[in-house]
Amino acid sequence: MLSELPLELLTQIVTHLPTAQSLLHLSLTCQRLHEHVERDGWRVFVQSRFPSLSPPAYWKEAAHALTTLSRAWDRKAFIATCIEPPDVAVRLPRGRQPPDYGRRRIQQTMGYQPVIDSYEEWIADDWSSRNEVLAWGAGAQLVVRRTTMGHRAEQMWQSARIAERPGIFDQHHRIVKWLAYKEDEYVEGRDDITSLNLLRPGQRTQYDSSTPEEEIVVGRASGKLDLVVLSAPDEKNSIRHQYLTEGRAVRSASVNTSEHKLVAACLSDTDLALYPLRSGEAEVLPTSQVSVIPKGKPGRTWSTRFLTHDRLAVGLGPSVEPIHVYNIGPDGISSEPLRKFGTVGAEVKLFGDDRVDTTGSTTSGTSSVYPIVPIAASSQAGGREGEIFLSGWYDGVVRLHDMRSPSSCIAMYQDPIDNFSAIYSLLPLGRERFIAGGARHALMKFFDLRMPGGKSYYAVDLDPCSTATSRNPPAPPAPLSPSPKPLDDSASTGTGTTSICCDFHTEHKHDRRDWNLFLNPRGPAFYRLGTRRSSESPVYSLSSPSACSPSIFAGVENNVVQFDIVGMMDKYPDPVFRYGPTKTTMSADTDVRRKWDPHRDVLRLAMYEQVPMGSMRLRVQTGVGEMDACVPGWDERWVDGRGYY
Repeated sequence: MLSELPLELLTQIVTHLPTAQSLLHLSLTCQRLHEHVERDGWRVFVQSRFPSLSPPAYWKEAAHALTTLSRAWDRKAFIATCIEPPDVAVRLPRGRQPPDYGRRRIQQTMGYQPVIDSYEEWIADDWSSRNEVLAWGAGAQLVVRRTTMGHRAEQMWQSARIAERPGIFDQHHRIVKWLAYKEDEYVEGRDDITSLNLLRPGQRTQYDSSTPEEEIVVGRASGKLDLVVLSAPDEKNSIRHQYLTEGRAVRSASVNTSEHKLVAACLSDTDLALYPLRSGEAEVLPTSQVSVIPKGKPGRTWSTRFLTHDRLAVGLGPSVEPIHVYNIGPDGISSEPLRKFGTVGAEVKLFGDDRVDTTGSTTSGTSSVYPIVPIAASSQAGGREGEIFLSGWYDGVVRLHDMRSPSSCIAMYQDPIDNFSAIYSLLPLGRERFIAGGARHALMKFFDLRMPGGKSYYAVDLDPCSTATSRNPPAPPAPLSPSPKPLDDSASTGTGTTSICCDFHTEHKHDRRDWNLFLNPRGPAFYRLGTRRSSESPVYSLSSPSACSPSIFAGVENNVVQFDIVGMMDKYPDPVFRYGPTKTTMSADTDVRRKWDPHRDVLRLAMYEQVPMGSMRLRVQTGVGEMDACVPGWDERWVDGRGYY
């Protein structure tokens, strides 16, 4: 009977299937259902279970990758390493001496503060074939890494000589190329990079994915704002445009994605300037500029970000209205903000000279806003791009704002333990979760957004109920004949009272806890951070190539840390990790150290869940391949932290 239903009804059935496994089983029932699932089923499943991630149209592989990624997030499974350019990196301009990558900054009292950007593009007709580009500012030096992965990279690995492979490929058989760029006249400290924007393929006039040339808008503390072009194969570099700033320091910059592409920059402490991204002249004057903070008023600009192609947000402070949103019209930036978001109604806690309340009451005053990031639209929740955005505040709270709402903020996110540290960086991952970088202890904070159009897939649906913690007895088999519907609207589990069958599923689906991660590793890897200052550093920047990517990058003092969100014992990891020492699946016989930690440089980090202080428990990671006394429901590397410190 199922096979005789109209296709429209079959599509509706697919939207209610909780797991990819369920959809696979449906496709195996008959030829007609198999054809429907292959043609439309995987697309409907991905779009209904991951409505805010916008993956490319490789639907079956996307279902595999995104369900695997979601499970890794739920289990807090990741591999973290410090990354830096190798000695074989291409150094530009040509002939420049090998740099120290910021580790020994002459006459500098502290290490560099990384500014990071990244993106990825698909280059073939499958999920794993893509280019991933990462760039960061290491003091006055610009570092770029380009990684090519997929079956083409695997073919090149197979044809390469064994002696050549270590300098070209990583352990997953991905091609890795490095660039390090620093002009001779650049001085550490004075010319440190303060903003960095990698141009995406859609932001370029001419683009060829086979030509590894990168265009980057780079801002510096000395007031330089340039469009830099770097090419690894040709070992060439050039400055295509110089955006004139009159020597004002570049605090932040952002590039939009409209047809008429623009660069917005916060200059010195008070000014906001707008430039055309492209021009017929090498030196580009601003088309418009406004003074965000009037003369004589305290405060300074901290960040700017395009919410949409014609809407620009600025974070500033200290101020009673630390967020200004400007409209971009034919004449440039509007003279007055389209809207201001203030401390009134935002429950701002006050500090320093303005501290009048230390109990967290709603006394209003001045505050500062550092990062601002837009939240992606959702196919389920609707809305337009740029209407909803997050901001990180000096009082340690991340606030969610809606341009359509009269309220100053519509939601607040705060760690109940480290609740006084300013938020220096933000990274939203669709509408499912976001990461916040704290101002001390090298602390990354992971929050569930808990908003419409967000998380709709739960890997725990694949697990059986736990009878030891079950509130209700396990659900009996479905009756063969129709039975009366329970009086309430919830699905029956045998008792007719609740759709949740046990505490295990309740905790993982409806009691999901936010958590914090310390980027100060234990063991020998600690010394890769350089100094103890790095382990207590703020998290200055966060980036991910896309919401679908398993990679995340975090910048602390003098270092960039890469996180691969994957479980070391996952039998079917994300397809981007399919190549390497093990081809497709993990097994008990797999040498996981060779697969995930060939250089013995994986960090062992510590974390805690955001619960009241009396209930807080520290958990720590063991080394790769060590699985002693694992915590149920968590990645195999997590163990109880008692006895490790």
